[in-house]
Amino acid sequence: MKRYWVYLLLAISLLINVGAFAGAWFQAWRAGGTAELAFFGMGHERVPDYLKLDGAQLERWHAMEQDFVKVLNDVGSEIQIHRERLVREIFSAQPDASIIERERAAIFTLQEAQQRSVVGQLLKEREMLSAEQRRALADLLLKQDPRGTAGAQQLHAR
Repeated sequence: MKRYWVYLLLAISLLINVGAFAGAWFQAWRAGGTAELAFFGMGHERVPDYLKLDGAQLERWHAMEQDFVKVLNDVGSEIQIHRERLVREIFSAQPDASIIERERAAIFTLQEAQQRSVVGQLLKEREMLSAEQRRALADLLLKQDPRGTAGAQQLHAR
């Protein structure tokens, strides 16, 4: 009986994660197919224009962004592999709790690394921005709505 509850809790946790990702996907789809529109209200490539970066800043921004995006995509691919393994194991004929836990832990570790990478990137960007540009970027990031309700609020405000 104890094992049943472990599987049930893991399945519920997985469903919550799937729901969160589905919500983010729906926001991106509604915004024209690009996640950046859903999260920033503009394409990521327009952020430097929004911040009014000068030539030297723009060159540095693109250099930093290239490595950052590659690492983020690589980690995202690894997370997807572990998610698929997790789902397959949960719904297999004889789920193995140790495999489920291993995949869950791997996902957690990769997500934590992703978060650290994002924070590190923002700290690097902060160093090259003026005070006004930092405020503009902070405002842009704070406009992000992880629950996906900002679009509905904006529609009602019009």
